[in-house]
Amino acid sequence: MTKKGKWVMGVLAAVLVMAGFVFPAVAGAATATPENWAPLIAKIVMGLSLSLGLAGSAVGLSIAFQALLGGGAENFYKNIAVAMMPSSQGIYAIVVLFSNMDGLNTDPYAVAGKAAIAGIAMFFSAWYQGNVCAAGIRSIQEGRNTIANALVSGAMPETYAVFALVMTFIMK
Repeated sequence: MTKKGKWVMGVLAAVLVMAGFVFPAVAGAATATPENWAPLIAKIVMGLSLSLGLAGSAVGLSIAFQALLGGGAENFYKNIAVAMMPSSQGIYAIVVLFSNMDGLNTDPYAVAGKAAIAGIAMFFSAWYQGNVCAAGIRSIQEGRNTIANALVSGAMPETYAVFALVMTFIMK
């Protein structure tokens, strides 16, 4: 892993740890009875999963847009579709959150597991999709590739985020 990757992972870990201390649901934990812990844990995991999906999209977008901006103003609008591809994982994370909220009281541990798996998959697929899209943008700007090849290549990491999203609906 590169120095930049280690730095991003370290910041992400620090944010997640700090979020655990200041998360609003934790404030109500002092008055929670043991049977109410499961929905609380599920809510925390769902919130962290949403954060991972959104953070992955932000990282992927920043990587892709760095390559896009490096190509100059004349290539910006020609390649913007490729650069926008990592944003979809944040949308998928929101869908996972809202589609699993009804299971918080019936099966909170399954909801927490589904959300955790989806959040991790979406974080890494968005991050690496940003890398693939940046490479595609650079190849388009150098005249060695077409935009169709860059779009197809950029869609490949996204398939795993789609698999994670679909599995949250299939898993019981």
